[in-house]
Amino acid sequence: MERAHTDEEIISKASAREKNAESITDEKIDIAVDLDDDHGVTHTYVVTFSRDGENWVPTQVSELSSL
Repeated sequence: MERAHTDEEIISKASAREKNAESITDEKIDIAVDLDDDHGVTHTYVVTFSRDGENWVPTQVSELSSL
């Protein structure tokens, strides 16, 4: 199934969010973001980031739901 948003759009929004230290496990963190499509449907995505030194690298993008 094709997603309503590109990985780049999703990762960009997730990257802008602050990473809460309490949510980090095994040098990974999941960030959820909501994006609306052209029809007003909200899509919820989760981006998994892994720590690479001082940087966070996106390793997976998943869509959870659309309402």
